[in-house]
Amino acid sequence: MRRSLLCILSIILPYLVCGQLHPLSNQYIFNALAINPAYSGSRETLSTSILYRNQWVGFEGSPETMTFSLHAPLRNDRIGIGLLLINDKIGVTNETGFIGNYAFRINLRNGKLAFGLGAGIILINNTWADLIAVDRDDELLMDNSPTFVLPDFSIGTYYNTNQYFIGFSIPLFLNHRFNPMTNKFNLHNDFSEYNYIINGGYIFEINPDVKILPSLLLRYNPGNSPQVDINPHVIFKDKLWIGASYRSKNTLIGIFQYQINNQFRVAYSYDFDLGKLGRYNNGSHEIMLRYEFSYTIDVFSPRYF
Repeated sequence: MRRSLLCILSIILPYLVCGQLHPLSNQYIFNALAINPAYSGSRETLSTSILYRNQWVGFEGSPETMTFSLHAPLRNDRIGIGLLLINDKIGVTNETGFIGNYAFRINLRNGKLAFGLGAGIILINNTWADLIAVDRDDELLMDNSPTFVLPDFSIGTYYNTNQYFIGFSIPLFLNHRFNPMTNKFNLHNDFSEYNYIINGGYIFEINPDVKILPSLLLRYNPGNSPQVDINPHVIFKDKLWIGASYRSKNTLIGIFQYQINNQFRVAYSYDFDLGKLGRYNNGSHEIMLRYEFSYTIDVFSPRYF
């Protein structure tokens, strides 16, 4: 049954998707460049992160996502730049994105307001030969498809202080539709297919050793119902983070993070699927590593986001 579902999904997905990479991450607070180009340089140092997500474990052909991000402010600290590499696999479809990001930042009261732009390309390929075909001589499935190169853009704005942050973005908003007659993707820009994202969070200090960081992410697509992530974190001695998240559409997430030192952080999360699909998979795993260079050792107020 699972193989049949994989075959069906692999065939229809290229006709339904718009060539738009937008993988979902539980670690969006620390991997915010994946959803908002205005985050570039906001860590005030050269910050790198690697994230791996394995969704719906045990379900053949389930989505796998790998993300690498790098960003930093320039000597003129009004400018931040970043690089985002994303590889997203589902079934026989493989999408890889190379996105450059730019942010213009201005001081505003106790924080910084940034306006960001992301631009790059997405490579799309389908390995049809991996499908299990009833007719092994079917010429449409004997050869892999060519690699398509598609442009894409992101825009966003981001404001943060030492105590809170708020952002708005439209990531990778160009849409592309596959034309089976020409065997090519056509640019199809449609405002109703954009993903609009608002996120924010606030630090509450309970005492010098315990802090609470509630955050929220709202994603809206005009063609679908809104999706909301509600994420409370408890922070112990600025080292250990324990949190949970509830994602609308029946997903409960457990999150663990540890700040090994001022430069290195490791994070892990596990998704519990409470819906019908949860009967057929073993949840979703996500792990993230972040390393920051030239970090000031004596920090009066550590950065939480």
